[in-house]
Amino acid sequence: MIDLEILGNVVGADIRQYFTYLHGLPELLALPGTYCEQWVREFYALVWISPDHSYIHYALAGTDYRVTAQRAREVLGLRAYPTRIHQLCCRNFEPPRRPHGGEIPPVDFVAPCFRPPFGEGSSRTVGDLTRPARILDFVLRKTLLPRTGYRDGFTRIQQWLVAHLISQTPFDLWDLIVSEIEDTISESFRGRRQLPYAHWITLLILRVRPVPLPAHLQRELTDSDTVFPHYDP
Repeated sequence: MIDLEILGNVVGADIRQYFTYLHGLPELLALPGTYCEQWVREFYALVWISPDHSYIHYALAGTDYRVTAQRAREVLGLRAYPTRIHQLCCRNFEPPRRPHGGEIPPVDFVAPCFRPPFGEGSSRTVGDLTRPARILDFVLRKTLLPRTGYRDGFTRIQQWLVAHLISQTPFDLWDLIVSEIEDTISESFRGRRQLPYAHWITLLILRVRPVPLPAHLQRELTDSDTVFPHYDP
């Protein structure tokens, strides 16, 4: 959970503008971090994602669920946009899409993320980023593009994502989440993305159910003490 207003006040920069332009993103980042680990593990063990990302199918406690992309966006308060970050970066690569693979963003698109002078052949490391871009990269590593490694690296997918936020170019948030889930499954948890989006997945499971939780699932949720950290700026 990240409070963008507090973060902006602490770092002395107006970073909210890079999030508020995208419908639903500030609210998504501010959602409470409580999640049910059992549900999330079962979700990742059984989820199937349609090749065109139009729906996902998963099971919980022996019951199957099919959730369309449209329904998932409604639940999480997001909107559909034609731009898909993973498609731009990785084209038609099969999952898992490697962090250092894919297309490099064009110089003119990514240039606002880096301190000048910047051009063809310029270094693209975290140390070369402008102050706003570094803050955005920090937030994204904890939320939309969760990573536990590559702290000094700035991968191609990170470049695409930060450049979209800096330029305030709309993109499909749900497709980004689905693509990361897809890569996590394909890596079989051998990568650096263990149980990403656990609190958002728990919320999705809760909200797409047509009927209230049965007693045993309610107990699992109530007894769960797993919480995504609240990041203190």
